[in-house]
Amino acid sequence: MNRRAGRAGSASRQRPATMRRISRMHGAARGYTGYWWEDPARLVLMFILPLYGLLSLGLLGGQKSIARIYFDGFHAFAGALFLLVVMAAAWLATTEVQTRRGPPAPPVDVPRRVLDVLFTLALFGNLVMMSGIIAHPALLLAFLHGQATAYDMLEQIGRVTGLSSFTQATAPFVALYFYVFRTSAKGLNRYKVYMAVLAVLTLLRSFLFAERLALIEMAMPLALMVVRFRLRGRYARLLVLGPYAAIPLLFGLFIANEYNRSWEAYYVNVYDNIFDFALERLGLYYSTSLNNGAGLLAVLGWGQGHPMFTFDWLMRFPVIGATFQPWFDSSDSFNLFLNSYADPEFNNPSGIFVHFYEWGWFGLLDAAVLGWLLGRSYAGWRSGNGFWCCAHAVLYVSLMEIMRTPNLFSGRNFLPIVLPIIVFRWFATWPAGNAPTAEPAASGGLTAD
Repeated sequence: MNRRAGRAGSASRQRPATMRRISRMHGAARGYTGYWWEDPARLVLMFILPLYGLLSLGLLGGQKSIARIYFDGFHAFAGALFLLVVMAAAWLATTEVQTRRGPPAPPVDVPRRVLDVLFTLALFGNLVMMSGIIAHPALLLAFLHGQATAYDMLEQIGRVTGLSSFTQATAPFVALYFYVFRTSAKGLNRYKVYMAVLAVLTLLRSFLFAERLALIEMAMPLALMVVRFRLRGRYARLLVLGPYAAIPLLFGLFIANEYNRSWEAYYVNVYDNIFDFALERLGLYYSTSLNNGAGLLAVLGWGQGHPMFTFDWLMRFPVIGATFQPWFDSSDSFNLFLNSYADPEFNNPSGIFVHFYEWGWFGLLDAAVLGWLLGRSYAGWRSGNGFWCCAHAVLYVSLMEIMRTPNLFSGRNFLPIVLPIIVFRWFATWPAGNAPTAEPAASGGLTAD
């Protein structure tokens, strides 16, 4: 009887371990699962919509720091509907791919020299943009000592169409680095040095030119790729909080970024302490963006604008972009609105209401396109497809910043998407013995998985 009890106890102890092994096997068959916030549909539902609701309540309650409030209950409904369409389209796209997907294709190999090329492009773009500072180092010292303002630094930005845009090669470099080195490389190599150099240059751009988005565009893909390819389940209790855990980091980064730029120069005499300043100003960046977007609709009208934000990438296309500007550009109307009805300092129109301004209710089609792209990229992210892993890391930024800026169709996303397409279409190779015999072999990694 004791032996039977012992065997029963042993079996009960082994059963959970067996179930865990079976669960891991099923998880491997389905692909990488990850955390809820990596899924765009759940990110919208559990983070972006609640944050949108809080900001909407603040605006509807009368935001005292904003002179003119355009945002009302109707705008709150329209914005929420836009986000719900994004969420639904993302969920449908992910589900559709996973339903028809067969066994995941083996990961393709990307030559390391691709990273050398991407680093060269990104470095060149940064040097072009910082050429004014490099030519006037005394101005940098004056800025660090509080003797020059942020506006003095902004005048030194070197923007050369088609050249300074190569700064956007930073994000695909980050994503491709982790794909090329899916297993961490031991010791120091030149690619880690490249990463450090680009991080320093991006921090400088963020600090000197107030390009906070540049820092976000590097930091978010970096964080996503580290979680996807390095942590392997470590720090799960912290990571399950996702973007909520990152809010204190964003708060600290904002303080560091604004200390020299605006706190010491002006706001030290307005606010009691820097923490109150940072909390209110950070919230204002998102509140004023939503209010500006609502103001566009209230002042300029629904469906009255040229599709400047939808086709921003085309207008900024080298050589041919200028041809399309007369058809698509409505920046004169937008700038007139900012100068006459809003605040030119807070000039973001959100990534939601601009689509209603351009297309009316048909702007929900833009929401569906955004959701489909995000859902499709997430399906590829889970299966380990090289191109979609890189694309997801880039598109994720557009979703996280959707309440503040219309980033998805902007020229900033053009190179970060096109460069991985080029890499995986023409430079990726299948590992020996793993090349599919059908059409996917010619796709260079751009497969359905």
